This record gives sequence, C-alpha cells and structure tokens, in this order.
Amino acid sequence: MVRLLAVLFLLGGVVGFLVPPPPALSQHPEIVPQNATLVARRQIDGYDNYDLAAFSFKYGGNGPITRGLTRNNWDLLFGNARDRDTFDVTMVTDDRSRIKDLGELSWYDTFTVPSLDAYPEPTRELSVNAVAGHMYLVHSRDRDSDHYALFRVETLQPLQSVTISWKLIPEPKPDKN
Repeated sequence: MVRLLAVLFLLGGVVGFLVPPPPALSQHPEIVPQNATLVARRQIDGYDNYDLAAFSFKYGGNGPITRGLTRNNWDLLFGNARDRDTFDVTMVTDDRSRIKDLGELSWYDTFTVPSLDAYPEPTRELSVNAVAGHMYLVHSRDRDSDHYALFRVETLQPLQSVTISWKLIPEPKPDKN
C-alpha cells in the first residue's frame, strides 16, 4: 500500500510537471478581474444618468452610492456620444488621464502591458471606441489619484450598455526601446 501511494505521488508530480501552468492573467494572476455594467449616458425626462454611465476603478463601482465616495471624480465614462459606443477618461478639470485600446485580448492571453504616461498638463483625451472582446489600459491621473487599470469589454449592447471585467494593476514598467 505504501509503495502504491509512493508511485501515485511520483506520477502526480510528473503529470503536474507536464501540464502547462495556468494563464498569467495579464502578468498579475493574484489580481482577479471583477465585473461591472455601465449604461450609455443619456438624459431622459430631465434626469442625467451620468453616475450609471461612469465608473471608478479606485472604488470599484458606479451609481449613486459610489458617487458619494468618488465625489463625482470618475475614471471612465461610457456612451457619451449619441451615435457610437465610446469610452472617455477626462472627467475633471485637472484630468491628465490616458486610455489605450490594446486590441482583442482575453485575461488568459499573455501580453506585455505597455507604459502609458499621463499627460504632463491637464488635457482632454480623445474618446476611444468600445469594442467587444477588446482590452483597454487606463492611467487615471489627477490631483486626487494616480492609478492604472486594465479592463475588457465582455458584452456590448450597442448604444445601451457595456459589461466590463476589470482590475487595478501596478504601474507598467517602461518599454526598453
């Protein structure tokens, strides 16, 4: 019986060695992505749903409850254009934030997260198109915050809503070029 257990233990070690390691989850497997849904920003009957279209990576949410935490200083806005699905990262007057579409990627792909410096002065970042299956890097920077997040568009209901998976990440290392 002891010999059988020893053989099984050794066999398990060899099989475990031959099985590929789990995906890197974008180089930070200890940070598990979370999900959020944002609705396209609209004004209906005098009500502006801005806090449901905006999202804070720092506080991990959106809506009226998170608005109290953010003091209306959000990291991401969805659907501010009437005719197309876009993301914006310029929210406050001292915003120096940036966003970059990394293309079609999954959390299980291994890829290098590029460096994305904030603007040196407050600047209006151009909107980027929201595309299902694409991964985005955000560097949120203003007088109250300086953090990085990766997010992926999981589902997109055109001109209505987007569900993203996201996680805060450490500052990417600068490219060595």
